[in-house]
Amino acid sequence: MLLNHKASYKDFEPTTWVSALVGKELCASDLSKSLNLIQRAARQIGEFFERFDVLLTPVLAAPPLVAGASQIKGFQLMAMKFLGRLNAGGVINRFSGIDVFADQVFEFAAYTPLFNATGHPAMSVPLCWNDKGLPIGMQFVGRYGDEATLFRLAGQLEKARPWFDHFPPICAKLE
Repeated sequence: MLLNHKASYKDFEPTTWVSALVGKELCASDLSKSLNLIQRAARQIGEFFERFDVLLTPVLAAPPLVAGASQIKGFQLMAMKFLGRLNAGGVINRFSGIDVFADQVFEFAAYTPLFNATGHPAMSVPLCWNDKGLPIGMQFVGRYGDEATLFRLAGQLEKARPWFDHFPPICAKLE
């Protein structure tokens, strides 16, 4: 970003700009409630890790999408662009359907946001590939502050099932 340049809707993708506008409409009590939920989740996850060293989940809830497939389209995109130009965060929050879009994103990427929010270390390891040659990520989550266990596990998994020479088909076409 250039110095002395005020950010505007022209500098961002519509969903990013609109998310910022919606965020400006939230109040301190919204933040406080969200932080309380995150802290409660972190404590519950901490209880889980009193009995287990590592949690295994998928990275995504579905196969990888084509680039851009999750972007807002059609009337909803036009409305977001229009309201974004107006800096109408309150209107966007009430009428744009951004909650529906957020639900779709979190349904697809259901497993990673929780640990991003709570600060638990996690790693995505490509242990399998689908019939189109795309990696299927397995997420391993560790105890809070215990990245070392995940690094050791990653080393063991890579020895047992190397992935350094696996490339999606699109990469082979680029050579």
